[in-house]
Amino acid sequence: MTSSVVLEGRLHPVTPWRRAWAVPLAVIMFVFRDLPEWLHAAKSWPWWALAAAVGAVSFAGAAYGYISWRATSYRLTSDALHYRSGLLFQRKRRFELAHLQAADIHRPLLGRVAGVCTLRLSVSGKSSDLAYLGTAQCEVLLSALRTRMAGDRPGSEPVPAPTPASKNAGGVLLSVRPRTLALSLLLDVHTFMQAVMLLAGSLIPYVLFQQPLVLLSAAGVLAPVWQMTGARWPRWHGWTLTSGPGGFRADFGLFDTQHQTFRHQRTQAVILEQPLLWRRRNWVRIYVATAGYQEPQMIAPVATRGEAEALIAGLWGPDSVTVLRTFRRAPVRARWATPFSRSLSFFSGTEHFSVWEGLFLRSIVHLAPISSVQGVWTEQGPWQQRLGLASVSLHLAGGPPLTGDHRDTAEAVAIASGIRARSVRALRSQAGSERMTG
Repeated sequence: MTSSVVLEGRLHPVTPWRRAWAVPLAVIMFVFRDLPEWLHAAKSWPWWALAAAVGAVSFAGAAYGYISWRATSYRLTSDALHYRSGLLFQRKRRFELAHLQAADIHRPLLGRVAGVCTLRLSVSGKSSDLAYLGTAQCEVLLSALRTRMAGDRPGSEPVPAPTPASKNAGGVLLSVRPRTLALSLLLDVHTFMQAVMLLAGSLIPYVLFQQPLVLLSAAGVLAPVWQMTGARWPRWHGWTLTSGPGGFRADFGLFDTQHQTFRHQRTQAVILEQPLLWRRRNWVRIYVATAGYQEPQMIAPVATRGEAEALIAGLWGPDSVTVLRTFRRAPVRARWATPFSRSLSFFSGTEHFSVWEGLFLRSIVHLAPISSVQGVWTEQGPWQQRLGLASVSLHLAGGPPLTGDHRDTAEAVAIASGIRARSVRALRSQAGSERMTG
């Protein structure tokens, strides 16, 4: 059975200029090997010979870029996106639509001037770029991909006729004002302390040896320090989160605008992070752990707790908010195992569980559905055995493992067995519903 072609085309005509630099660069590197000889020979050449040489190099670069552009194309079918590229060594890549984790748009500053953008596809935590596409062309292709990604099962419905994706197609869930974003970044003491410690560590050799050349060691950390501090405001400027078919859509960026999609189906956990100075304003930073990604992805740099609970309620229902608000601290004797015993909490409901780590500079709350748990077990060290404590570890399909530290031994065993049983029931119920719809 052949798949019907929904959309096909080539990259933007400006793309050859992106690739035409290879030929002039190779010529320049070849000339610089014997630069004095080339200059001496060029003085004896007539002007038309030099013009012909420059024209030949320019024509070769333009021809190379044009031919490579003609050899690059994409074709969207009902079940996959096919991408072909390469001149001498052709590469054909196939992106299964059912396995796509995200389809994002990146608009660099110069690309916005030229009216082009990059379509970034994520599969199994790895990204591939289609650069460059026209803005309208990219929106049409993205709309077709998002419509297909919103389906519950691969091949369940044919892809409808693609239409340009609109930022306001769904309801706006939250919008971060520039002033609120700037204030929240200034109050994020934890990140600024990390940047200061990184910069101070690079200056220690200069303090010890008093050599000016040692200051060059600090130049290597200036870029990461800038990314951790001042670069965050233009990078997250204008953050807007909207609801779309089967997921969230985030649009942000002052100079380089970006668009990211987050599928509900692949969301394994929601993480709320609250720095110390945000607590009076009741602000949180929202992350989601997605299947296939090792690190959580941010969906809101700053939001009120009410906005965060509304997002969670829309994602998993009101029962998840109840679990989020419920805290069950570790036993009192856990203070002999860790000085932060009062900052640990773990609660398991009928369908969700929450893990809370209320550290001094930053408190972090993880909320996840029990059906997303892939592995659960208890751990008990020698000191925990003397105190009658144990830890419950849970592994999800995406993000770091979650641990309920220093629970009572009987409680830890009951939590592990209960979560394991409910997870198996949820998987069986999901498999049964898929067989019925099939």
